[in-house]
Amino acid sequence: MQLFNPENELTQTQLDELAKENFDSFLQYLDEKAAYLKQFTKPLGQYHTKNFASLSKGGELTDKELKRAKEIGKEGDDEIARRIAEAAEKLGNDPKYRDEGIKNLKTNRKQWFD
Repeated sequence: MQLFNPENELTQTQLDELAKENFDSFLQYLDEKAAYLKQFTKPLGQYHTKNFASLSKGGELTDKELKRAKEIGKEGDDEIARRIAEAAEKLGNDPKYRDEGIKNLKTNRKQWFD
């Protein structure tokens, strides 16, 4: 049984009642909402992960925390690279994607000046 419906989300009072009546259903609702919202997220890269970690710690990070932030950011960078590769594959893996609406693509410096 699916509890979360993106077109008809529960109000705060309904969530409070659900949490009081059946806590497992409340957790299931939150898991379903998180899974739905995850499809719209973009992973953070190393720069943003380290920046966020330092801001949350007040600018002071230990070596262990910095290493962990780099690992998380590396996973995000890999995911972004995978998405870019998938998009390029859909376009035929042509580094110079040719749109049918573009005429006279200038690839040589001599062609830049008319």
